[in-house]
Amino acid sequence: MSTIVLVGGSFLGAWAWERVTPALVDAGHDVHPLTLTGFGDRAHLGSTATTLTTHATDIAAAIEVAELRDVVLVAHSYGGAPATIAANRVPDRIARIVYLASVLPQPGRTLFEAAPPGFEEAVTSTVRDGLIPVLSDEIIDAQFGEHGLSPQDRRWLRARAVGQPVNTYRDPAPDDLAAVQRLPRTWVACTGDPGDPPHLPGHDVVTLDSGHWPMITKPRELASLLDELAGG
Repeated sequence: MSTIVLVGGSFLGAWAWERVTPALVDAGHDVHPLTLTGFGDRAHLGSTATTLTTHATDIAAAIEVAELRDVVLVAHSYGGAPATIAANRVPDRIARIVYLASVLPQPGRTLFEAAPPGFEEAVTSTVRDGLIPVLSDEIIDAQFGEHGLSPQDRRWLRARAVGQPVNTYRDPAPDDLAAVQRLPRTWVACTGDPGDPPHLPGHDVVTLDSGHWPMITKPRELASLLDELAGG
């Protein structure tokens, strides 16, 4: 049995893992899906003051307060950035980080600064009241390749997804992320995502036959992979 902490990407809370968690529990794991500030049932706590640092603190605090150790920290998409910073704070509690099609922070840089040219302008043009809106069908279809989201999946996602505080992309990562570099790290490349998997020295790279949101579209396959990576 392993202790598995699940962190969703932009717009998502613990609810996004509902199709995955039962299979991991059945496999004997102690599973902790997290909801970060401003998402899910914590949407009312979000504000323009919510930053990348806020979310990293959410993750580190959840691990420390629950006295979790030997954690397999699974982070999806945007969640890879705060999860990395959190793991850097509490490396003695982390057994492995699993990056699921994740964004990785760069020391001392914001996510906007680390993004491709034009990304910041495209995102900020959509911001309303300090929030990046939940992705439209047009953006999903244009930017996320063979994502696999059915109309039913999209309705399920949008019923609880909420906008993301834009300042999570404007807050620089710490200058020193050395501690996390010494941890075992696995990158899960979703085959439906556009482009080739990044070259990531120090990471084990595995593939999953899915689109960008496998916790929604391929939950059994994702649960099986996580069970394997957690030593099930």
